[in-house]
Amino acid sequence: MIKLIMKKKSLMETNPYLRDPELREALLNISVATSTAVEGMKIKIPKLSRRLQKKMREIIVAQEAARKDR
Repeated sequence: MIKLIMKKKSLMETNPYLRDPELREALLNISVATSTAVEGMKIKIPKLSRRLQKKMREIIVAQEAARKDR
């Protein structure tokens, strides 16, 4: 039997959006807020800086374009 050993990469290593520490924190905050809302708790999402707002819009546009290409 041949056993393949592959080094597992973390999500931070494979997801380009998580490499920027400030953007990673903002995405994590949004994820936590939306997940807790599903459970019936509401928490406030911190305001994003203009730079992060612009980056988030770019991500959304890129994701939508990728979905259309599928």
